[in-house]
Amino acid sequence: MKKFSLIFLFLTLYFSAQTHRFIYEIHYKKDSAENLISKENYYLDINPDESFYYARPFFISDSILLKTGDMTFGGKMNDYIRVKSNTKDYEVFASEGFDTFKIVENATQKWKISPETKMIGNLKVQKATTNWGGRNWEAWFAAEIPFQEGPYKFNGLPGLIVEISDDKNNYQFKLVKSENIKETQILDFYKRFKGRAVEIPVLKYAKMKLETYFTPVKPAHDGTIDITKSNFMTEDNQRISSMEELKVYEDAFRKSLKKYNNPIELNKAVHYPND
Repeated sequence: MKKFSLIFLFLTLYFSAQTHRFIYEIHYKKDSAENLISKENYYLDINPDESFYYARPFFISDSILLKTGDMTFGGKMNDYIRVKSNTKDYEVFASEGFDTFKIVENATQKWKISPETKMIGNLKVQKATTNWGGRNWEAWFAAEIPFQEGPYKFNGLPGLIVEISDDKNNYQFKLVKSENIKETQILDFYKRFKGRAVEIPVLKYAKMKLETYFTPVKPAHDGTIDITKSNFMTEDNQRISSMEELKVYEDAFRKSLKKYNNPIELNKAVHYPND
């Protein structure tokens, strides 16, 4: 991983850039009961009027679209986050089934700032802690990077959050790269999400996730499609052509939902039924 010599470039170009892009490496446990660690990269784009947080597959797909005109996507159509500058009202774009939704919610953390400091690369960072989303978090922020933002929905410290993790080591976020871009960057995916997403309350979305547990392939149950005739393809590209295959798929889907029910905001974990 590169050390933070990149901060000097950041400070030099700060006033001319329209998008400040910070790339975080995320280590996390899909299943809190296991020690298996997954790793992904997420982008935080801070623009003059708004900021976006999204997984790397969105960036790759957008790059391919601009170069070739082909629409491809190798990730999951969820957790694309937008927040307008000077607010803490986050717009989370997520998919459930084949529909896209927008959930707007406030994310405010009450930080306790410690006098403790350390060096990360050549960045001097300061410690802060909070209890938020059902977890205890320890963050390290850099006051010399003048943004009160960080990965995911973390915000409100007097400087960019460089590292943050929970005390159970379920989630660790680390800044690994930054870029300054002269032209404002807004991915085409956001424009598509914005145009078709239906805004719903947080509680309704949680209810929908539980309903998906009971009927993962709803069109096959409500008569919308006949999978024995339609050669149905699931969201994760599995072909289903019989009721037996449907049952096997849905049983595995439910098992996976329960096993990997370890969201960043633990207090929003869905309470699936015990079989």
